[in-house]
Amino acid sequence: FDLTRYSSIRNLSDWIEVFNKGSKNYDNKIPLIMVGGKLDLDNKRSVETEHAIELAERNNFNDYIECSSKTGENVEEIFKRITKVMLENAN
Repeated sequence: FDLTRYSSIRNLSDWIEVFNKGSKNYDNKIPLIMVGGKLDLDNKRSVETEHAIELAERNNFNDYIECSSKTGENVEEIFKRITKVMLENAN
């Protein structure tokens, strides 16, 4: 979701529903990480980190991270975290 547009996080439940419908044929729990984008525009932030973490926990996401595709900040970290969760679930 876009950290600078609160409206983008309001649709979280819709995204989860679409994902769940598309993944209902899988036996294994598919890991989900909630990602807040546009971290480089922190001065225009409209979604606070604490609120996003609450939503991620309430909706059973495996993790939450903020990143910037413009600067590359935390982009690699997203892949590291999702890989870690996948490996943990495989055991």
